[in-house]
Amino acid sequence: MEINQSALDSPDPSAIGWADLPEIAVRLSPVPLAAQPNAYIRAAWEGRPYGMVTEVKVRAARAADKLNVLLDWERPGAATGEFTDSAAVFFPPPGGNEPPVTIGTHDEPVTLWLWRDLLDIQTALDPARELLSTGPGRLRPRDRAFGASGDRSSAHGTPASIEAASSCQGSRWRLVLQGDLDTALSAGRMGVAIWDGSNDERAGIGAVSSDWIPLESGKDM
Repeated sequence: MEINQSALDSPDPSAIGWADLPEIAVRLSPVPLAAQPNAYIRAAWEGRPYGMVTEVKVRAARAADKLNVLLDWERPGAATGEFTDSAAVFFPPPGGNEPPVTIGTHDEPVTLWLWRDLLDIQTALDPARELLSTGPGRLRPRDRAFGASGDRSSAHGTPASIEAASSCQGSRWRLVLQGDLDTALSAGRMGVAIWDGSNDERAGIGAVSSDWIPLESGKDM
């Protein structure tokens, strides 16, 4: 996927500029049950279908030093009220060898931009966060992984700021995640994960891209 300069400075899924950018369809599959973090989860979901979102359409654009990623997918069912829909894009460390289905490992953690469709009672929470993932359901704040305390510093010592904007029309979500461009370009690849709240999906139970999405600088960057 080629990332070109755009006028999409803010994360707006309804911006008309998205129509001018190329779109790719990314196939998703359930995160392997064997990769779940504990035996309880593996037993609870044995024989139960999950990873209900099977495809997401993806566009990407540069805006100054930020990367905007548009995710567009069909929600399988209405939210139950207990668990909400969520989505993420994630970036491996430079030179990493793990496939995206791992969503990171202890030796090769991925930087993950996570969005959640917050419940009405969660107004004090941020809908989007930058996290480190070392496997399905193994998420932690990125600053904590590097020994920071009290701030939201990234590995490079700069504030980690993720913005998100979403819209749901009928049964279709459109979500824009905006984060640090250098994070994406240094990785050179991106993965996608989606959780269907109507199916009680959360943590390691969800759908993930089977292959990395290559990211390349556009000629006008």
